[in-house]
Amino acid sequence: MINNINLFNSLFNTGSAIPSNTSEVDEIVAAHKEDTSASVQNTSSNSSNLYLSSRSQKISSLSNEFFGQGGLNFDDVDSLKERVYQLGLISKEEYANLTHTELSDEELAASKDVSSQNIASFIGNFLERLDAIDVKAVTNADNDEEPEEESETLTALKSALSQAKTILIDVEEAKKSPEFKESLTSSLSLLKEVINTNAFEIMPLDDKVGLSKFYQALEIVDKISPQRLTNDKVNRYMQVAFE
Repeated sequence: MINNINLFNSLFNTGSAIPSNTSEVDEIVAAHKEDTSASVQNTSSNSSNLYLSSRSQKISSLSNEFFGQGGLNFDDVDSLKERVYQLGLISKEEYANLTHTELSDEELAASKDVSSQNIASFIGNFLERLDAIDVKAVTNADNDEEPEEESETLTALKSALSQAKTILIDVEEAKKSPEFKESLTSSLSLLKEVINTNAFEIMPLDDKVGLSKFYQALEIVDKISPQRLTNDKVNRYMQVAFE
């Protein structure tokens, strides 16, 4: 269903310390990485799968991509910088330093805040842009287009993102809902589908990074048993997984 949608193209032009109980943290992060394990050969042949892979797989793939034929070509340096950031291996602040880009105070603060609240804030902004696309599509739709199908697809995506955003904002409250597990599972499924589309590859760089981290954050939530699921623990696990 996602592969048949062209609405994404309109979107692209719109303008703490690690805790001492590291064994428990490592256990969750290890479980998080296990489910995304696949051969390096498979992930390197499908770049979209790399967004869902473990950190070590991403590094191995980058090594093959940029150093497989010998030393790094000078012309590839900028591409390597972008690719490392694109796959979430460095922060936005580190990427800005490498590319000599000046961040605003707001961007700088956000880059240092690897938390469920910050990722939920990104999704809130992303949803606002999706809303703008939906209005534009309905207004400008021609008779030979299929606005109804596109609207249903966009509605499904916005619903999944909204549900997942609610979970990340306050997981302790969200887990009380009888639909918690179902909402989490359906959001993960749809996000994975989006990340594996060709449309995802032409998204703005920051959107690809943000959606990838959003998916990974939800995976971490999915790995923690409801009894141990708290906002603080999710944030600690995210720090270890993303840094």
